[in-house]
Amino acid sequence: MGEGFDVAGFLATGPRITVQPFDDDQAPSAHFDAADHDESHDSDATVWGTEDALAVSFTRRYQRDWRYIAAWGKWLMWDGQRWRAEETLAATDLIRHVCRHAAVRADSSKVAAKLAASSTVGGVERLARTDRRHAATTDEWDADIWLINTPGGVVDLRTGRMRPHDRADRMTKIAAATLVPGSSCPNWMRFLDQVTGGDAELQSYLQRVFGYCLTGATSEHALFFLYGTGANGKSVFVNTLFTLLGDYAANAPMDTFMETRGDRHPTDLAGLRGSRFVGATETEQGRRWNESKIKEITGGDRVSARFMRQDFFTYVPQFKLVIAGNHKPAIRNIDEAMRRRLHLIPFTITVPPEKRDKQLQTKLLAEANGIFSWGVEGCLAWQREGLRQPQSVLDATDEYFEAEDALGRWLEECCVRHPNAKSLTAELFSDWKQWAEAAGEFVGSQKRFADLLLTRGLEKWRNGMGLRGFQGVGLKETPKDRFTPYADN
Repeated sequence: MGEGFDVAGFLATGPRITVQPFDDDQAPSAHFDAADHDESHDSDATVWGTEDALAVSFTRRYQRDWRYIAAWGKWLMWDGQRWRAEETLAATDLIRHVCRHAAVRADSSKVAAKLAASSTVGGVERLARTDRRHAATTDEWDADIWLINTPGGVVDLRTGRMRPHDRADRMTKIAAATLVPGSSCPNWMRFLDQVTGGDAELQSYLQRVFGYCLTGATSEHALFFLYGTGANGKSVFVNTLFTLLGDYAANAPMDTFMETRGDRHPTDLAGLRGSRFVGATETEQGRRWNESKIKEITGGDRVSARFMRQDFFTYVPQFKLVIAGNHKPAIRNIDEAMRRRLHLIPFTITVPPEKRDKQLQTKLLAEANGIFSWGVEGCLAWQREGLRQPQSVLDATDEYFEAEDALGRWLEECCVRHPNAKSLTAELFSDWKQWAEAAGEFVGSQKRFADLLLTRGLEKWRNGMGLRGFQGVGLKETPKDRFTPYADN
């Protein structure tokens, strides 16, 4: 790099720490542990003339507490409880101090200026990113679906027990409440009793739902839709859980889950990585669920996403969708996959004005640890018995699907079911098209119509003349003698 700069002497100065400790007011604190130092890197550090030695110096001191994820374009810093995404360029600032302290030992002003230059700082930072002691992949973080990080420690949700924080857990998130065995939440229990109308089974179910949301498991493949027309507690319930889960909770725009004219940007899903509770509120009248998107993100398969101006990465969603609204979005395809996923949770008890507590949210937050502990108990109950929907949820969900089942209504109003009935697909579709247009329902193609009839247990039929149709169904206006008009064929 220049004459007069004794690199070997500089590196050998002091107790095998390339950079002398900074004053507290000079740089963010970081701890160097000699036990973590890999001596095999010494030879790299002695090759001066490039920025590599400075990068190795940085890594020697900060390797325990700093990681870089290329797919996110972010440094993570261990803060004693979690690996926190660093958004103030602190890593660059630390490297600037490394370069500055190297510059003051240079024997010429030219070398000193080069060492302290912004181009050198930037080059060292880019090299440090690639060091195997810093470099990390996206899959390493928040990977254990049975651990949840809290201010008091890490809770193992399989046992309901807590242990100290540990770098090796690779956690980037932390909840806002902690497990306190034996704690209570009387205001929360009174609130639940009020908004459920005293339905103990529904209250236990909500506890299991909360417990399930604490985990990163998605084995239930469920979408929880809290429905009520207003002043019924659903927003208080969702907001309380959202607040307690802290970093594990995320808001999503309703358009993420609704049909739109264009595709949503993949950044919508990028920000949900590692979240366990994704909430959305205020469904609009006349909107439809984006059924393919819901099936994709609740199915347990990997999804592809990216942050703005970053590369795509994939992850397995850990989040549960909890949506609250005053209007029920329409469902276009009433199939088994949607029936299995959607849980409609009724919040139909309107709290009268004189019984509404304006300080309720504040009172509930004062019970944060008690409510969180109640949720951990719900998680253990869910593992023992599953979600086990109460009758009120089953009935509300069935009513929802029945009201949204346009094809089912057409079959009931316009068709007869008889094992000997045979009808041409074109005849059935023509009648369906006329009925659907009059009812303001989506018509779709004849192929889609035929596929939906197959899901209703009807069998395809074809005669010797190549005419295609379905057996077991006929139009009501068709005379009985036309039940088997093509039987001889």
